[in-house]
Amino acid sequence: MKTKKSPLVLTLMLVLALAVTACGGKADTNNSGASAGESASPSASSSAGASPSASASASEAATKTYKDGLDREVEVPTHPERVVALSNVGELLSLGVKPAGTLNYYLDKYKNGDALSGVASVGDQEADVEKVTAADPDLIIVSSYFKPELIESLQKIAPTVATPWGQPPLTQLNVLAGLLGKETEEKAWIEKYNAKAAEVKEKIRPKVAEGSTAVVLQFWNKAIYQHATNVFQPLFEGVGFVPTEKEEAVEKSAEISEEGVIDYAGDADYLFILVDGQPDKDRYEELKKTAWKNLKAVKNDRVVLVDSARWNDYSTAAMEWILEDLETQFGQ
Repeated sequence: MKTKKSPLVLTLMLVLALAVTACGGKADTNNSGASAGESASPSASSSAGASPSASASASEAATKTYKDGLDREVEVPTHPERVVALSNVGELLSLGVKPAGTLNYYLDKYKNGDALSGVASVGDQEADVEKVTAADPDLIIVSSYFKPELIESLQKIAPTVATPWGQPPLTQLNVLAGLLGKETEEKAWIEKYNAKAAEVKEKIRPKVAEGSTAVVLQFWNKAIYQHATNVFQPLFEGVGFVPTEKEEAVEKSAEISEEGVIDYAGDADYLFILVDGQPDKDRYEELKKTAWKNLKAVKNDRVVLVDSARWNDYSTAAMEWILEDLETQFGQ
């Protein structure tokens, strides 16, 4: 299960390993609603490996048969009204769907604002079957990495669909749009996102020279990690930072040493570091005076410390948060 303090590296190690064949280490999301170097655009649900096949048209049937990310055929309501989401909360909200219940992990992550106000807790970091039952769902959404026995227990409460674990946010959005009949909302979200990305790109242009290169690192639990560019689509495809050759070559999340960063990020114009709290910030302050003092980004004061909680979710919500942070950092 995904934990409240789950680092991006743990969340994405499998994600990126699965995505290697699709992305080749680049932001290639032809099957997830966006092509490398282009704006996000809708794609067919079948590209995610989970597509609905209604037994009758939505207007004629209360339910439809849906093949999920575990290749199971699940009879689901055509228009569910009470969805319990144990995964993909960010994508649901992007589609305008407020879940009836979710985990405390998401309730905490989305505590700023009213996106999940009034939503019932159905467990801390793992689902509590009794609480899920009390939420009275007509559909339950989980990820395909959930334990089979838990999915079986949830299926006894309400139709339970597993979304395909390891897919990029735009693919997850597309999968859920197909499941819930929210294709119009999906298109609207993508158009809104693309417009916002273009706006932020224009706003930061006076401060960030066109063609500026960037590398992203993450501090976590006394280690440092590197990630593939497609994890941070808003930074690269969205507003136009250019990955260095070494950044672009990364195909999956991996630990990197402090000394390794000197070679890996040495020529980057900008260095973005995901941090979680003051200890991580203190660590960077020490490194910039010692081992990393000659990094180009350090010498030019172009190191940006960003909040892991906002950048590490690998969701459409995180895509929006990253744009917001870039606008705040460079566009004011």
